[in-house]
Amino acid sequence: MKRKLLTLVLMALAIVTGCKNENDDEVTNIIRFNDGQFTLYRGYSYKYSDALETGATPFVINLLGEGVSYSSDAGKFIGTGSLVTGYFYSENIAEVKNGLYTIDIFSQKEINTADSCRVYYNYDFAQDTGKVYTIKAGIFDVVNLGRLMSYKIDIQTADFIHFTGEFRGTVDPL
Repeated sequence: MKRKLLTLVLMALAIVTGCKNENDDEVTNIIRFNDGQFTLYRGYSYKYSDALETGATPFVINLLGEGVSYSSDAGKFIGTGSLVTGYFYSENIAEVKNGLYTIDIFSQKEINTADSCRVYYNYDFAQDTGKVYTIKAGIFDVVNLGRLMSYKIDIQTADFIHFTGEFRGTVDPL
């Protein structure tokens, strides 16, 4: 009897812990803000230059929304959609290292800061039309998950338009 009860308890525990909440994936890769939301699906990065006098190495990070892609032939973004971009100053010369990157509106280029951040929303890259939000405050929480990267986003403009969410996906070199 004890054996059957123990088996039932273990099976129930396995079922409960194995069940996935249907909302688990809904928040990942969705960026919400005052006027709406958009979905990110992939990232690109490149090392902008060697280490600066501050000891930081600048990397340009581009997180692409649905409808936007990178044309390697043209060397630019194409399509219509959203893009989150900025310079991230890492203490590592090879990659953006894990940590909190604070928006630095004074562009001091210190380690673990980010500047020149913008959010392009419903932007047509061929026509150069759409909404561009210049980011003035906030943080990016960067975590290397192995093959994937996580960028938790909590940023805002001078007009208090607040962007929040998380990108979790590949960030390929350009």
